[in-house]
Amino acid sequence: MIEIRNLQFQPLTFNLSGQGTLHLGPRERKSIARKDLSAEIKTAGKRGLARITDLTGGAEPAKPTSTE
Repeated sequence: MIEIRNLQFQPLTFNLSGQGTLHLGPRERKSIARKDLSAEIKTAGKRGLARITDLTGGAEPAKPTSTE
């Protein structure tokens, strides 16, 4: 399982790798299956819009990077 947390104070919507979308309210978090993790969600994690955490104990798939 992968946990996605919205780090923004506005809602975000992502397309999943499978069918469907993921809607996150401000500062909300939800868990999704690893197979549903899309490139769009990974990009949001790299840009610091969302935090992606692997709940199964493995390494995080994408970490936000500092732009400073």
